[in-house]
Amino acid sequence: MKRAIMVMAGLATVVLGGCRNDEPAAAGGPEAAGAAEAAGGTEAAPSPELTGSAELRCLIEGSPWHVSKTDLETQLQGVMRGIDVTGVHMTGDQTLTVTPALKATFTNGITTTITADLSGGMTMRVTQKHTGTASGGWQVDGNTLTPQGAWTGGIKIDNKVTINGRSANAPIPVPENSLGDVPMTYTCVDGVLNLQAQGSPFVYLFR
Repeated sequence: MKRAIMVMAGLATVVLGGCRNDEPAAAGGPEAAGAAEAAGGTEAAPSPELTGSAELRCLIEGSPWHVSKTDLETQLQGVMRGIDVTGVHMTGDQTLTVTPALKATFTNGITTTITADLSGGMTMRVTQKHTGTASGGWQVDGNTLTPQGAWTGGIKIDNKVTINGRSANAPIPVPENSLGDVPMTYTCVDGVLNLQAQGSPFVYLFR
């Protein structure tokens, strides 16, 4: 049963998230430039003209993006082999915004609930709630997005496990990698963005 809890909760962490990182932006970065402009009363520079590949322009012009919960539910249920999963349901929203300067902001408010039948007539439910915002810079190389500089903020993950309606004592480790540590690959065509974090079996579909 403990293994089932660990597998279900670990796989429920499919919604892109990141640990908190409160390091200040490097001198000369976007945040510092904004502060200098405010102090000096100068106007912010206009956004740079969009250049690069058609997929990069799609990534920027399609922002803000909203994740497909239905697609993630299907992927999640499909990889939990060996566990009698009877339901996967997601509520809330996860968004991604990308500026022409390739500053990305993930805002996550998704709650995932997974229900499974265990041996002995027991029913287990794992509820995982994501809250928070993480943002930082990307460098693009072909279809790879590599984090640049310090990322700020983070996504908090709260887990709750019940068995037959009663709370279960099941501490669940949360991945320590932050969005600022993980390169991603992407494709973007006709208003559809597919994003995959390095090492993840899941492809995040955004529209």
